[in-house]
Amino acid sequence: MSQTIIVMHGMRRGKQNQLLMEELEHVGKQVNGEFDVAFIESDELSLPQVIRKYLAEGEHYFTIVPLLLFSGRHYLEDIPTIMKEMQLMFPGSIHYQIRQPLCYHPALTNWIQKRIDAWKYQNNSNSAIVLIGHGSPFLTEPDDELNMLKEKCQTECPVYTMMFYGDLQFEKLLPEMKDNYEHILLIPVFFYDGFLVNKIKKKINDIKGNSDMTIAHALNFEPEIDEMLAARLNEVKEFS
Repeated sequence: MSQTIIVMHGMRRGKQNQLLMEELEHVGKQVNGEFDVAFIESDELSLPQVIRKYLAEGEHYFTIVPLLLFSGRHYLEDIPTIMKEMQLMFPGSIHYQIRQPLCYHPALTNWIQKRIDAWKYQNNSNSAIVLIGHGSPFLTEPDDELNMLKEKCQTECPVYTMMFYGDLQFEKLLPEMKDNYEHILLIPVFFYDGFLVNKIKKKINDIKGNSDMTIAHALNFEPEIDEMLAARLNEVKEFS
């Protein structure tokens, strides 16, 4: 057995962490066993703090479940670095595995498809769809994963991928394509309509001019989030 820990970005202060914790209570009802929660950025409940608590209780095996959509910096760098540093601090006492980000679960594809199916112009020959993610100025994995989701979309419209950060930056790409289509649906592939998504929406409204651009809502903890996370928590893997 191992201790399962959900790890999410979190906020250093404010009510967002508590709201996230309350949402996870719904997930807990679908999960076999118990889990704890840690935040990458928080003055309380940081991942090292949670690991130390369980070490004091005699636990040495940990399953890390990232509440992250894509393989960005937090997944590829921050979480592994924290866990390796903890192993150096407690030699031989910490064994861990890290589950995949949520973009690989089919529920995220289904959520995107629902957004597409609800759009009245999806069968219009002069329409296009854009998936927008967080992106990274340093990593290409999020770009590859968003393109993976694009390939699974079922629609007659062309589907594009753009990011807030990185080479696929929407501020650069969207003005170049907006005059080529009569209707454009933009789907922010984010957990919720928070600060960054609202910033994206504002910039899109500045870009679109007289173009017909529809901006969908982010996930906002719709049932697909519970489905993806519960599946990750219920996975059983043996430690090597």
